[in-house]
Amino acid sequence: MAASSALKVQLFGHSFVRHLKDFIRHDTTLRFDLNLQGHPLVPYSGFSGARVDTLHDRLTVIFDFEPEIVVLFIGTNDIYDSSCSIISVANKIEDLVRTLLFELNVRYVIVLQCLHRSAPQVSSKYPVDTMWFNNRVDSLNFLLSERLKLGSDSRACLWRLKRFCSISFKERNFAKDGCHLSSRGQHQLYRNIRAAVVAATKRILRS
Repeated sequence: MAASSALKVQLFGHSFVRHLKDFIRHDTTLRFDLNLQGHPLVPYSGFSGARVDTLHDRLTVIFDFEPEIVVLFIGTNDIYDSSCSIISVANKIEDLVRTLLFELNVRYVIVLQCLHRSAPQVSSKYPVDTMWFNNRVDSLNFLLSERLKLGSDSRACLWRLKRFCSISFKERNFAKDGCHLSSRGQHQLYRNIRAAVVAATKRILRS
C-alpha cells in the first residue's frame, strides 16, 4: 500500500451492505469513509438475498476496484436454507476468502460474523425458528473462526460483532421483524466495521 495513495476498502455481501449504505446517506453524523483518517475510498457492494455462490459470481466488482481490504457480509442467506449444511457453507466461504487473497490479491479479508435473529414482534417476510437458526449461526461462526486462523496466512479473520449478543442488545439493535437492524443496530454495525478496518490496516502496515 503506497503511502501517498488512499486506502481502498470494499464492503461486499448481502443486503445488510445496501441497508447500511442507505442508513449512512440519511445520517449526517456518519460518513461513507467510516470517519477514518486519510479518507479511504469505500464502495458499498450489497446484493439482496445474496448467497456465497452469488457473491462468487460478482467478484468483478472487487477485481475492478482492487481494494486492500474487503469486509464480507456473508453466510446468513445460506444457513437460512435447511438444505445447506453448515460445513458446506463454511467450505464455500473459505474458498471465497482464498480467492480474494490469492487470486485477486486483496491484502486482508474481514469476515463479519453472522448475526443471530431476535424474536420477531411483527410478522416477518423471512420467518424461521429462531433457536434453530441461532444454533446454526453459532456453528458457522465457530467453524469460520477456526478455519480462517489456519488457512489464510494470517490475512483474514472472523470479526466478532460487539454489543449484538445479549438479549437486551438484540432487543435494541434489531428491528421488530427480528431480522433487520434498527437505527441503533446500524450505528453499532458501523462502529464495528470501523474498528475492524482500523485493526486490519494496522496489520497491513506491520507486514
